[in-house]
Amino acid sequence: RYFIELYFIILSNAHPATFAEAFLRDIAQPNLSNQHISSLMIIAGNLVLNAKCKLDCFDKEADKKLLKRLLASLLPWLGSTQGFTRAIAQLLCFELVPQVVPNIDDQSIAPSLAAEENDWFLKVTYNFLKDNREMTRLRSKKQAYFEQYDLNFSLENLLQIPVDDADEADPRHVVDAVKEALRATYEEAHGEDAPLWKQIEELTVTTLDGDDDSDNDSDDENENKTHTNSTAIVQRKIIPLDSLNLALEDLKEKRFTNAAGTTKQRLCVCASLVDKVPNLGGLARTSEIFAAESLVVPDKRVKIDSTFKSLSVGASDWINMEEVKEENLLSWLLHKKHQQGYWIVGLEQTSSSVPLHKIRMPSKETPIVLLLGKEKEGIPVDLLQAVDQCIEIPQFGMIRSLNVHVSGAICIWEFTKKWKSFD
Repeated sequence: RYFIELYFIILSNAHPATFAEAFLRDIAQPNLSNQHISSLMIIAGNLVLNAKCKLDCFDKEADKKLLKRLLASLLPWLGSTQGFTRAIAQLLCFELVPQVVPNIDDQSIAPSLAAEENDWFLKVTYNFLKDNREMTRLRSKKQAYFEQYDLNFSLENLLQIPVDDADEADPRHVVDAVKEALRATYEEAHGEDAPLWKQIEELTVTTLDGDDDSDNDSDDENENKTHTNSTAIVQRKIIPLDSLNLALEDLKEKRFTNAAGTTKQRLCVCASLVDKVPNLGGLARTSEIFAAESLVVPDKRVKIDSTFKSLSVGASDWINMEEVKEENLLSWLLHKKHQQGYWIVGLEQTSSSVPLHKIRMPSKETPIVLLLGKEKEGIPVDLLQAVDQCIEIPQFGMIRSLNVHVSGAICIWEFTKKWKSFD
């Protein structure tokens, strides 16, 4: 998708009249998927903000009809439930409104609902975007994103880029290349300066891997080797077959029952995107109470945090906790899905999401991963490709989002009810 976006940006600069019109028609559609609108926002950001590829037809000196069409298509996305789309829409609206409304920065003209012109809504929106501290911070972050956007590529370089587990482009990071080069250079220059224990370890490995039948070995050396090998053999622990089977059965039983002896749900609660300790503590407690199979966290060291201990009430001692960093989450999800047969369910509002109470579990034996999103941004677009089904919690009040721990607890309980209904 990244290269498709890049290709469109380059073609838009080569044929602005044709592609600008096509772009405006596309972004004006109301029912775009998260992936679709994310790509369109990236393209719009580059065509409006990036000095290296900005289109003249979207410049403030150009025909304002095109600017107004673009602005009219962007304004509704200020209320998007997807954080990435919403943040770019805020940045673009903040940049485009002054180009459409004259003298909007004139402090002597206060925005009023009784203004004679029909731009009072744009003035109020612009002033809010300008004065709100959180939106100012997000704009700065997204502005830097477009300033650093790389537009240089060739077909040869494109075909040489490796892909990740999801067949997405995964170019080698320059830091990794520098790290490997420095390690090789250091080992070449300072190999003899290694600590004594490291030198002994390497000599031991070399000796054990060497040819024992060398003609140059003396009788004493052969005797020492025989003694060493005999010692190694004697130290190997031989487990009788019956004892081994009993140990494996016991291990299997422990895997599928909790400390209270209750059969665990085949439910893995994935909170790798959750970074607030109180939420992780609450999720640990809820997951243990309802006998979830495991809880996945971004850092297992959270277990020693005093806030986590207080809120989890010792749940980490009874539930299996696994560490998966955000950067490794996509490959972990795909492994769970394709190699272990897990059904991946994401808690995210999308065009295809199903209300929580209407979701149908394939079977009681089907293992499930419940993927929870970030506290504010939700589930990133690149992770949604690994999700089999998105679910959402029906809401009837004015506030449009729940705390991630509360949302997770509601989903865990709903899955528990459906799991028990199979009995």
